[in-house]
Amino acid sequence: MTVSTNLGPWVNRRGVFDRHLKNDVFRDAKLASAQRWGMSPEGQHIELGIAEQNLFLMLSALGLAHDLYGARLLPIGTVYDPFVNRGLDALIYACYQDARFMLVSTPSGLTLAPEGGQHQSINTPLLGMAQDRLASFEPAYADELAILMRWGFEHMQKPDGSAVWLRLSTRGLEQPQRTLDPAAVVAGGHWMVPRAGCPHRHRLSGAGGAGGARRLRGAAGGGAGGGAAGDHLAGPAACRVAGGAAQGAVGLRRPLLGRGIAGAAGAGAAIVSVIDGHPAAHAWLGAVRGQRVVPLGVDRFGQSGDIPDLYREYGLDVDAILDACAQALLG
Repeated sequence: MTVSTNLGPWVNRRGVFDRHLKNDVFRDAKLASAQRWGMSPEGQHIELGIAEQNLFLMLSALGLAHDLYGARLLPIGTVYDPFVNRGLDALIYACYQDARFMLVSTPSGLTLAPEGGQHQSINTPLLGMAQDRLASFEPAYADELAILMRWGFEHMQKPDGSAVWLRLSTRGLEQPQRTLDPAAVVAGGHWMVPRAGCPHRHRLSGAGGAGGARRLRGAAGGGAGGGAAGDHLAGPAACRVAGGAAQGAVGLRRPLLGRGIAGAAGAGAAIVSVIDGHPAAHAWLGAVRGQRVVPLGVDRFGQSGDIPDLYREYGLDVDAILDACAQALLG
């Protein structure tokens, strides 16, 4: 699990925890390994293997250290995204107890294409939106991730803070050179392609996560049917926008509604959303200002295949996005 979640460099730098000194069994057996598995009380990596309930129980205990022992810890747990469901009961009660931790789930979504439905997550974005005391994000780019991790470590320590969940992907993306507004990223959305001053009834395309960002960048560049004129917004935090929408009725976080996803293109604009998860994670956006929404996502367990074929099968490829934009405009 350490290898599949790309934690090899962390293990080599920080060491594996054990209450006693233990030799690296791979080196003792003269077996090649990219990781150094020597264990000691100074190690900061705890290897649990495939045991999600144990992971969340441990995150809960470590995340309550400030109450139990008077010392704040910042625990980080990594897990395959679909298997969050295996430990969901323990995760819910960890949040209920106000434990503070950072959960990183990867790979996520349909993009883990060759392994079939058992490793392709669908409902996890909805869990992140619904769970109290858990701030959920789905960044696509490294600069977004850096902002959210910095914010998350601070948020975990605040009296009114919470646990943090980062839903990531192992799918590579070209990293843009840009300067982001951290407040906009944390609030729930920032412009991938700046607003172009389109007419009143134009479309606003929003992407969540690496899968959505990759498809949306392809559509913006033309894809098979030419350029997709309109505004393109990255939404790394659907639950944050949802929280802003819910609170907006009583006057809180109105700047988010004024410049964020729902209000970005005016009340008459249509929204096309793309996420490598259940489309309901974005479908609510139209309820904020009565806008038409065409949500794209995955609403059934995935077939096994290569990524282009599966994106085409489940309506997440460039052509599907362009068709959705046309549908949104035609009303």
